[in-house]
Amino acid sequence: MNLPQAPQSQAQSAPAKMPIEQVCDFLCSYASTLLQNGAYTARIIKCTDRIGRNYGYEVHLSIFLQYITLNITDVHDYNNRRTQVIKNTHLGMNLSLISNLSALSWQIYDENISLEEAREHFAYICEQKHLPIALGALIIPLGNATFCKLFDGDFGALVCIFVGTLCGFFMRQYFKKIRLDNRAQMLFSAFIVSFVAYIGVWLGLSHTPDVAIGGSIIYLIPGALILNAFVDIIHEHTLMGINRLINMMVLLMCAAAGVYLTLAISNVSILNG
Repeated sequence: MNLPQAPQSQAQSAPAKMPIEQVCDFLCSYASTLLQNGAYTARIIKCTDRIGRNYGYEVHLSIFLQYITLNITDVHDYNNRRTQVIKNTHLGMNLSLISNLSALSWQIYDENISLEEAREHFAYICEQKHLPIALGALIIPLGNATFCKLFDGDFGALVCIFVGTLCGFFMRQYFKKIRLDNRAQMLFSAFIVSFVAYIGVWLGLSHTPDVAIGGSIIYLIPGALILNAFVDIIHEHTLMGINRLINMMVLLMCAAAGVYLTLAISNVSILNG
């Protein structure tokens, strides 16, 4: 996998021994960034350990959703050790960033690049923009709308879902900008998306209200993060897997509550049509 290249600097054949504090700070930021962007636990541990060993340190991680505890020890002097705790923000999903950060760990290991150069690559990767908002505003609603055909929705349901998802997309961007709690984001986004879809049903655009309203929130379901919970359990990171599952269940209940508000206001049943 090709790693996006940061501004080039002269690589060293064998990096000098870096102070443990600097390595610890870098590894904490690296591990936390991987977790916040949707990496599963085993991957975070392997990539972080790979970087630490390249700089002559043994690394042990204790990972939970709220905090990561990192223990780092000099392999040649066990009296030289540090423990650092870093607080994480809410979880998201950025597969491109995860892939590039994993590639960075191998680049550090294979090319023995210095810590300073590793920081430059890390900063460059993290600064890469996500999907442009204009493109996301087209692809996400369109992708979500096409799901209605799987449930025998009519063309009007597709239109309702598209418009509802479009409104929900921009509101979600606003919620992130004001740093609204992730659970509140899910609740309000689900309500906005489903209520806008209901307005289309109320206007007579669709004769399949169950598909239009129920299908409008599919894009909010954190499927990849739920999958990570089972991956963690398979890799015997059971506590972290259960932690993820509970967190995802809370988010799903918030989404369900948002749809329930729409149904309570509209008095429409998505079970009986």
